[in-house]
Amino acid sequence: MLTTIVLSFVTAFAFGQEHNSSPADAVCDSVPERQRRTYRHSDAVKRLSIERDTLRARELWLELIAEDSTYSPALYYLSITDSKNRDKSKEYARRAYEADSSNKWYAQNYGSLLITSGDYREALPIYRRLLVLDSKELSTYHALALLYGVQRMPYSAIAILDSAELRLGRHPFLGAMKQSLLLDTHQYKRAIEEGERLCEESPYSVENHLALAEAYEVSRQDSLAEATYLRAYGIDTTNLSTLAEVADYYNRVGNWRKMLDYEERLFKDKRAPVKDKERRLEQYTGNTEFYRDNYFRLGSIIVGLTMDYPTNRNFVNAYAMHLIGGGATDEAYDYMLRHIDDESATADDYIMLLQYMMFLEKSDAEIVAMLDRATARFKSNDTLLSFKGFYYTETEEYAKALKIFKQGVKRAKKLEDNKLRSQYLGYIGDIYHEQGKDMKCFRAYYDALHYDENNIPVLNNYAYYLSLTGRGLDKALTMAHLAMSLDSGNATYIDTCAWVLYKMGRYDEAKKLMLRALSLDGQRDADLLAHYGDILWALGEKFMAETYWKKAIDKGYDKATMEKHINELKSEDVK
Repeated sequence: MLTTIVLSFVTAFAFGQEHNSSPADAVCDSVPERQRRTYRHSDAVKRLSIERDTLRARELWLELIAEDSTYSPALYYLSITDSKNRDKSKEYARRAYEADSSNKWYAQNYGSLLITSGDYREALPIYRRLLVLDSKELSTYHALALLYGVQRMPYSAIAILDSAELRLGRHPFLGAMKQSLLLDTHQYKRAIEEGERLCEESPYSVENHLALAEAYEVSRQDSLAEATYLRAYGIDTTNLSTLAEVADYYNRVGNWRKMLDYEERLFKDKRAPVKDKERRLEQYTGNTEFYRDNYFRLGSIIVGLTMDYPTNRNFVNAYAMHLIGGGATDEAYDYMLRHIDDESATADDYIMLLQYMMFLEKSDAEIVAMLDRATARFKSNDTLLSFKGFYYTETEEYAKALKIFKQGVKRAKKLEDNKLRSQYLGYIGDIYHEQGKDMKCFRAYYDALHYDENNIPVLNNYAYYLSLTGRGLDKALTMAHLAMSLDSGNATYIDTCAWVLYKMGRYDEAKKLMLRALSLDGQRDADLLAHYGDILWALGEKFMAETYWKKAIDKGYDKATMEKHINELKSEDVK
């Protein structure tokens, strides 16, 4: 009945009006200004809610705030209808709230927009004001507690939740939130009391029991923690989250046998997300000591996963690595071959197989055939193309390697990928160096840096090979410094910079850098040890120089080459 009366009223005003006129226009001359604004605002609300004419409604509200910038109803509606422009919406909400801070809806709207935009500090006083306006609104306590938490004020958050409990009684959600905050602030006794109360009130709540178990665990009440975790699992043995929580608990306390009992159930459950299974398996197989100590149980899990997900590459590769770890090298190779044509196989899977073939010392013909097979399937994969080029470089088939890398340069040019183009040119420069063609090598490096001035391997190699010629040492030092600054934790790049300084006769500086390189490398690299010996010899520390040369030989440096080098240095001193 009411709807009929309202529509009749609207219709009566609509007859005889212009197309864009409103009912409010008909009474504009017969009512006070304040009441006229109310009529026009009501008309805008009608346009929005009944006619769905958001555009005209916004026009009316904009007209209203143009006349009166503090007209809060129009500001409020402009805020809630301008969802595409968050900043503008927030500005309207602020103005509405400041015009009438006693209106709960204006405060809630402004506060929620501040939270959405991450303005947590500004939102705090708004929600404090909301608590004054309505002390029985549960969501306000929740929002305030969250805001205090984000602002790293956990004690204030706990105080707010205590206040909510005092005024509104206990609420399970806020209770769980308070318990978590009590744990974060190391108030373990209160957290346990809170958890025990929650479990008494909701004895079949898995979440409450898990929270209580965590409180027992962090307070080092191990027997109670274990019993409560198991009680949570017993409430619902089909709950995957609980299963994972119990497994993680046993992992934390180092009881791997029990942990794997629950993990096996989790891995077998078809409802568990495959991504979670992949993550958990990687976690366990990535720990070498754990993997070794639990090889057979993890093997059982991996076999089960390959049966349940026969085309999942993570599980296929995990089983192959498991076979390799157990010494079943031929079986692993056959298994990898059987699955290399799977639809899910990637270029990385081919590279893994190729590396294993090289480890097994398969014939060049077999490896090349697999390389051709891989690149035929993944024609546009640059990692695979580069691997093929590197293989030919290692086998000293430089013409084939150059052909592949030059194809890569053309591909990168077509893609307009300058970084990729620079990488391929760098590989070409490396091959020319291996062939002893220094001018072509340096030209390729020059072109590589033209396309990517921060190509670190090229900067390093260019600098080092220049230093070997004894020419362009200033240029070499600039490049070596840049490479070192771009990757300051790489001992090889520090060694190059030190070696260039050595070639320039700046021995003290070279020594300091080499000490840094050796500390990063752990004195494992034979070349670094040999270089340090040369620097020490130049500084007159001849006993220590010979000590480091011997260390270099022990680490694999060719003895004959080293002895020849030492004799040359000694003969130069005699001269």
